[in-house]
Amino acid sequence: MLGAAGEERLCAYVRARTGIRILDHQMEIVRRVVADACERFGLADAETYLTALENGPGNSPEHEHLVAGVTVGESYFFRDQTQMDFLRRVWLPELIERRRDSGDRHLRIWSAGCSDGQELYSLAILLYELLPDMDDWNLHLLGTDINTAALGRAIRGRYSAWSFRATPDDTRDRYFRRDGPHHWQISPHLRRRVKFAYLNLSEDNFPSILSETNALDLVLCRNVFIYFDPVVVGAVMAKLRASLVPGGCLLLGASDLLESAAQDGFDLHALGGAFHLTRQAEPSRPPADARGAAPLPEPVTTDRATPATPSKPEIERPAAVMPPGPAPGFEYIIQLLGREAWREALIQIEHRQRAGDDSAVIWQFRAKALANLGRAREAMQACEHSIERDPADKHSHFIRALVFMELNRLPAAEEALRRTLYLDRAFVEAHYQLGMLQIRRGRRAAGLKSLRNALDIAERAAPERRLHDAAGMNHARMAAILRNELRMYEDGHDRKGGHRP
Repeated sequence: MLGAAGEERLCAYVRARTGIRILDHQMEIVRRVVADACERFGLADAETYLTALENGPGNSPEHEHLVAGVTVGESYFFRDQTQMDFLRRVWLPELIERRRDSGDRHLRIWSAGCSDGQELYSLAILLYELLPDMDDWNLHLLGTDINTAALGRAIRGRYSAWSFRATPDDTRDRYFRRDGPHHWQISPHLRRRVKFAYLNLSEDNFPSILSETNALDLVLCRNVFIYFDPVVVGAVMAKLRASLVPGGCLLLGASDLLESAAQDGFDLHALGGAFHLTRQAEPSRPPADARGAAPLPEPVTTDRATPATPSKPEIERPAAVMPPGPAPGFEYIIQLLGREAWREALIQIEHRQRAGDDSAVIWQFRAKALANLGRAREAMQACEHSIERDPADKHSHFIRALVFMELNRLPAAEEALRRTLYLDRAFVEAHYQLGMLQIRRGRRAAGLKSLRNALDIAERAAPERRLHDAAGMNHARMAAILRNELRMYEDGHDRKGGHRP
């Protein structure tokens, strides 16, 4: 057993690595998890286990066992009927009608802290019932968690009868097939609609097109903040706000009490007992001072329906290849992109373009900012302009692949990723995205091979070396994420079958 000092160290470790706060009444559960870990891993005592945690990587089996033990989420389909009715009867129908009227049939939804996946599959069922032309829509349904065992179960999509305690039998029988006397398997048609990925709300950077957490219409982060202290809650809320489009909706759980400061940038609404937050629109502001003005907040805007119409100044074409290191005069833009201040970066990029900069690099920067702002069509045109000026610009090909994925043009995305890897076989982000795309397209073996390639590259690189196309991430963190992705997809592999409801 750990003494008081040891338990304090363990709680500090959990908070530092996950943002989770262990409360006094939860310590008995933690003690059982520690005892089980000692038995499972053949460790002499709890102190040895704690030392292994503190000295080991963030994705070690010992760490994963602890995370799984302290994040056991009790979930079921259509949990919180008041919120589900609000989505079914009010919010989703209104959004769908607006999108139909605009001719832009896309919806982007994220279940943050998705546990075993019941919440995200519930949303997929709601959309199936609300969209008779579902196949004509570009639906982005993402679920993330830090518990890789739970993510593996979500990928399998197999649930016990207890998960259906708020689900009518006819709904269960329509969207699931019986798999044994007490279990049901999600329809393959719905399972293909969703994506699950590892993401640590406390440690990882978002929003980002790389993790597909940008320009979202709806985020559900329900009963997650009960684990976090107020400082972590405030930081996560700021990132969730930036992940939403203006007017986008955030649903929290009934137990997720927020300090007023954490709601900055949101409007609070109540409708029929369902409380929800919507992201406020950004006020118009003058451009930041390119000489290094104080950083501004990092809003995200979206303009998917408007095609790009950038001007192309008639100037002498510069050298095609960007010189090593930051290009002269680009330092402030690179700083903004590195901080994921997409809107402010775009202001500076447009300023340079108006001044006559028509280089491949400035178009690449523009593509990256636009893609992360959710302005996919404009980002695609910026990629094309960059590639026209420098066909060997691997970063433009990579951004182009991410935009193709966002537009659900998966064969084109795969071709763009392979072009990226032709230009640079050690491009770890491209190997990662190719692996996830192959898994999404049903080629699991090929996808796992690509993820292992990415992991091999990340492990051989200098741990603290930063990734060019993943702001705030180094190779050590990328390697940890890749190990988690591999574990969850290997754990989540199950036999195929089922039927379309």
